[in-house]
Amino acid sequence: MVLAAVTAGGLSGCRVVKRPAPPYPTVEWQGAEPSGPLEADPWVQATRKFLEAEAVARNINDFSIPELAKTASRDARSRAARPAIDDVKQGRRPDILPGPTPFLPLSVTPTFRGDPDRAAVRGCKATEWSSEEGKVPAELKGYSVEYRMERLPDGTMRVESTVGIPALECSDATLPIALFVPAPEPSDVTDVKDIVIAERTDLDPVGK
Repeated sequence: MVLAAVTAGGLSGCRVVKRPAPPYPTVEWQGAEPSGPLEADPWVQATRKFLEAEAVARNINDFSIPELAKTASRDARSRAARPAIDDVKQGRRPDILPGPTPFLPLSVTPTFRGDPDRAAVRGCKATEWSSEEGKVPAELKGYSVEYRMERLPDGTMRVESTVGIPALECSDATLPIALFVPAPEPSDVTDVKDIVIAERTDLDPVGK
C-alpha cells in the first residue's frame, strides 16, 4: 500500500495531465466577410487558418492541437506559446483573444526566394487584440507583418515564421474582425506546467 501511494505520488509529481480540450469554436465575421483576389489566394487562406488556430491554442493554453500543427511549423507553434509562458511567470493570467487576430493582407509573393514551396504574405495585423478578459478593443491599430509560408510534400500550406517589417503603412488600415462563438472564457492557468507546449508531429520535418 505504501509503495502504491509513493508510486502514485511520484507519477503525479512528474507527469502533466493534459486538460480535455473544449469544442473548437466557430468564427463569425463582424460585418461582411473579407473578399477579393487576395482573399482567394490559397496562401492567404492558409494564413487566416493559422491566425484562427493560434488564437484557439492561446485561449486554451494548448499548443499541440492538430489545427495548429496543420497551420504552423513547430517553431511557429513554440513562439505562439511564449506570451502565455511569460504572463504566468510574471504572475498574470494568460491573455485571451476574442477571435482570430485581425489581419488585412496587402500582398502575396509566391516562389519566395526562388523556392516554389515557399511564399510570403504581407499585411497589417492588429496590436493589443488580446487581454485577460478577452474583450474586443474599442479601437484597433495595425502594424506591418510578413508571414513566411511553407508547403509540405503532402500539400499542406502553413506559416513557417513571422517577421515584422517597416515597409507597410498600417496606421489607417481597416482590419476585418471575426469573433469566436462561443466567446472564450478567461484563463484559469496559474502554473507554467499547465501550458501544453508544441511537440514534433508527423507533419514536421525530422530535425526541426
